Amino acid sequence: MGKSRKSIRQRYRDLSFKKFLIVSLCLFLFPALLLQIVYIRISISQMNRHMNEQVLDNLQQVSEKFALKLESYEDTVYQIYSDKEIIHNLQQYHQADSTKQAYLYYVLNERLKQFVESKKGIRSISLICPTGESITYDGQSGSSLDNIWRDYEDIRMIEPYQEILGKSEVALIPTRMVSAGEQEEPLFFLGKELYDTENLELGLVAVLVISIEEEELDRICNGVSEQDSHSVNFITDASGMILSFPDIKQIGKKLMVQKDVFEVIRSARLFEGKNLYSNWYQDEETGWLFHNVYDQDYRMRDINMLQAIYWILLAADILAVLLIVNSTNRYYVDYLKQIIWGIQQVDQGNMDVRLVVDRQNELGQIGENFNHMMDRIEVLIGEVTEISEKKKQAEIKALESQINPHFLYNTLDAINWMAVRRDEFEISKMISNLGVILRYSTNQSNEEVEIEEAEDWLKAYVSLYQLRYGYSFEFEIYVEQEVRHIKIHKLLIQPIVENAIIHGLKDMEGGMLRVDIGFAEQPGWIHVIVEDNGTGMDKDMVEFYNQKDRKWGNSERIGMSNVFERIQLYYGEQGEWHISSMEGLGTIMELLLPAGK
Repeated sequence: MGKSRKSIRQRYRDLSFKKFLIVSLCLFLFPALLLQIVYIRISISQMNRHMNEQVLDNLQQVSEKFALKLESYEDTVYQIYSDKEIIHNLQQYHQADSTKQAYLYYVLNERLKQFVESKKGIRSISLICPTGESITYDGQSGSSLDNIWRDYEDIRMIEPYQEILGKSEVALIPTRMVSAGEQEEPLFFLGKELYDTENLELGLVAVLVISIEEEELDRICNGVSEQDSHSVNFITDASGMILSFPDIKQIGKKLMVQKDVFEVIRSARLFEGKNLYSNWYQDEETGWLFHNVYDQDYRMRDINMLQAIYWILLAADILAVLLIVNSTNRYYVDYLKQIIWGIQQVDQGNMDVRLVVDRQNELGQIGENFNHMMDRIEVLIGEVTEISEKKKQAEIKALESQINPHFLYNTLDAINWMAVRRDEFEISKMISNLGVILRYSTNQSNEEVEIEEAEDWLKAYVSLYQLRYGYSFEFEIYVEQEVRHIKIHKLLIQPIVENAIIHGLKDMEGGMLRVDIGFAEQPGWIHVIVEDNGTGMDKDMVEFYNQKDRKWGNSERIGMSNVFERIQLYYGEQGEWHISSMEGLGTIMELLLPAGK
């Protein structure tokens, strides 16, 4: 078995470039096809999810519009409930003679007519007295006699009356099929018991029943927003009873399980032979469920079309690749050999090798990139050599600055004791600080020190200048506790401080020099600010020093130029600085350094 595997592997390696490309292409096709299938499935899943979210949003909007419509009908209920004239006339109606009753009947009927005509969709309004007497205005017939309850000898037997009785709040009665002559009409109802709020002891005055056409529900579901012929909305109550449906024959049917939804759609002869999908949203106030059923194949038609186009293009692409492989094999092989030759030359140490680029295709780009890479390698070698030389020179200069430091320390120590014996304490303080500065400066000047040590050195260094200039300026330094033990390169801040004193503060009274060191806003960076209120710098000099890509010349390698060059050497592109200054107002110098670099 091991020999068989080795033989197949070796034979694959020994294939010609043309056959190798063909076999590799075939090996590539299988995972590509697999990935495509996975991609299509994911796309379909994502589209289904987006469509479901959109459907649920639409159903929620339908529910909200239904709530607004229901609220407007409830307003009518409360208007009638609070209409003292209606309550008063009803109370008189029971006790009046026939002539008075006829008049009151007319007055109440006209009032109900106003309410019926005030809201679209109200079929009728009935005032049903506990004694069985009733006043009903039917908006469809425009009559109080020819109304939907005319077939009932005792209107108190109607279902809405029974369900409203005994409830203190406005009652919502779901859609019912009501016989109106030879036809049945789907209606839903709102109602409330009416009382004389000023004389509650008189008891129930009447029961208000408002009959509303189911068409209003269907209009909210399928007529408010533009619906296509591939989707339908309908309403059921919490038990699954259909309350509103485009085909009124389905109203009253009960859905027990989810598959019953599709059975109702099929029985209504909607979307016959289609792949259906349904969603629902429940209104929290009423408990009613708003359903949507749509033709999934129609909704997915775009992605199915894109999928078919993709397979066609993939087949055409494979055929084209095979033709190109067959016709350009030799052309590519020759250039591949040239590339291999160039790589071998580099491996042998020949950095001057360059390829001849005579084409603009992928292999030509490889040749151009190879030549560009070799040019870049030469530049990098030169830059590395230059940087190494600069660092070496900096180390030499640092060593040169350490000329017999022990002799200087001993001499300064002797002078210090002579000053103490003569009570020249100010001179003694200057000599002590000078000794600290010399030890700090000459001891491995390129090493890193903790910011806390750099702070102590800066205090000693500036104190010498304060003594020298007769304390003509003040000095403050603030270091955040969190950065005290983080290390930075020595003598990065000193030239900036020295420049601020010599060129900004030495010839003025009331000068102020401040140094702030802490973490920057972005984590992992140290922010150093050196600020003075001195003479400032002119605009050209500020622009000159703010050039980040400037190559500092040998004549400029003093003062701040030395700082900027060392930042570039130590930190590369991560080190940043910026100068802000106005003549006569002062200068702000900012450094941004990576912590722990």
